[in-house]
Amino acid sequence: MKSREPGKGTAVPRWAVWLALLAWIGCLAVWTLRANALGLSAETLHSWAALTAWTRAALWHAGKLLVGFLPVGFLSVFCLPPRASWLDRSVRRWIPALAISFLLAALVRALHTRPATTDPFVAPGMLGLLLPWTGCLLGTWAGMAWAKGMVARILFLPKVALLIVLLAGAARAIFHMAIEPSPNTIDMPSVTSADRRHLYDVFMGQNPFKIRDGRTVTLRLSVHDLNLLVAWGLAVQGWPLRAHIGIEGSQGQVLASVPMHGGSQFINVTLHGTASARDGKLDLLADRLRIGHLEIPQAILRLLSPVVARAMAGDPRLQPVVERMRSVELQSGQLALTYSQGAPAKGFVSNLFHDQAEDQIDIPAVQAQIHNLIANAPRLPRAHEARFGAALRTAFEFAREHQAPGHAVEANRAAVLALGIALGHIHVETLMGRFMDEPTRTAILSAFGGTTIRNRDDWPKHFFVSAALTLIAAGNVSDASGLLKEEKDSAGGSGFSFGDLLADRAGTTFAQVATQNEASARALQTRLAQGFKADDFFPEAKDLPEGIQEAELQTRYGGVGGEGYRRLTAEIERRIASCPAYASTR
Repeated sequence: MKSREPGKGTAVPRWAVWLALLAWIGCLAVWTLRANALGLSAETLHSWAALTAWTRAALWHAGKLLVGFLPVGFLSVFCLPPRASWLDRSVRRWIPALAISFLLAALVRALHTRPATTDPFVAPGMLGLLLPWTGCLLGTWAGMAWAKGMVARILFLPKVALLIVLLAGAARAIFHMAIEPSPNTIDMPSVTSADRRHLYDVFMGQNPFKIRDGRTVTLRLSVHDLNLLVAWGLAVQGWPLRAHIGIEGSQGQVLASVPMHGGSQFINVTLHGTASARDGKLDLLADRLRIGHLEIPQAILRLLSPVVARAMAGDPRLQPVVERMRSVELQSGQLALTYSQGAPAKGFVSNLFHDQAEDQIDIPAVQAQIHNLIANAPRLPRAHEARFGAALRTAFEFAREHQAPGHAVEANRAAVLALGIALGHIHVETLMGRFMDEPTRTAILSAFGGTTIRNRDDWPKHFFVSAALTLIAAGNVSDASGLLKEEKDSAGGSGFSFGDLLADRAGTTFAQVATQNEASARALQTRLAQGFKADDFFPEAKDLPEGIQEAELQTRYGGVGGEGYRRLTAEIERRIASCPAYASTR
């Protein structure tokens, strides 16, 4: 049972090598399960410095993963008997050792149950095994060199160094092929107020939460609708990239251009392919992918397409959407989506816009705040105006008394979200995932319905819905939602209201100050403990124009973004910045 290498003394017994190999596999399994995930968040994409830092961390993580599987390949070689001739060593030792190490690596990765998309190196299928298998391949190469003798051992490191130099050169060449001096010619639409109202009308009545059980609806989006959504979404998120979607028959096309190095160079992407879904199963097939001057071979695209589809379907942020999709089809210049009824999972919207763990919603803490507000409602002032400030003080006093040391931000976040349900709108709960029973909803509506601020019962709703959206999604998403509502009102509704915009922005600012950092969170708690004054949190707004119909909005204020509009929004920002509760954070 002892293996003897050519020209060497007695080696370690093969049963001991097998034992060492299995022990190492056990260590790898534990390590990969406990390894920190490296998620590529939307926030990271906003900054070149953040993307560079993420890339360094990703390369370090990849290096550790690669080195971790080197011993698997190395030990697999010595689990097999030594061979004399070159052909015999290759066929009866190196290839079997490679197969053993690959199978063991696949076993380790199969034990890793972390969702694929939270870690770019733990992906489904072949892609998730690329680095482990590369480590095994290098390990078996090292093992064969070690078994061959001293000369092979001495030459091994120079060979590896040469391989690294060649790969680095190839990577550099590929990167330069992907970078271009000018962007793709992309005609992105300028999203007007009318366009936003049009999109609102397209989605009207298509709410998946209101579909009857067993029924489905079909949403049809034209190419123009899709590009309006893309342009609007990129503007709201503040992403610098430009993109365009095209559909010809059942074939889709995506053009994108991402600025690099301060806008002096660009990564231009052209993608052709098809996308479909049937009963919750997503299918993607990329026929062509061009990045700069680099054309990706079609064989690679066909290999990676199902991997990407499984990764998207398994993403916890997208999984609730994919599961309710009965069909997705590209047809006749439009995208047709057929889906069934369903409420979002808890934290769905938050997870969709926030990737970092610290931004997740603590549902039990929000529930505790809701029950505290209901329990204290009989003791709050009956006057609707005084009830607003009393509710704030009640929620933030509870946060202050029950927060863990150093967790004022988390406690304030739960308070704001609970107030978003109680004083904003009961449907704010839906954005977090339904967690209240019907008696609780009824009690909240009964206790806080009709609450006012500045003698208006609609402004508490604007204030706290915007505050809640700031924490559930992002401040810019909250602002865009408030602006859309006003633009909709200007087209035959109650009219565009700059007072409502002030309420929206005051709510967004309140949420940001309440959760900005520990010092800001504690300072807000202390201020509210000393009493509530409307002027501290909600500036005067009665002199701001309201009831403005679309024609007047265009002629008098230049529409959204016009000179008159910018003048009034700047005044709104000045008033909010001058509020004592917010001034110190500016």
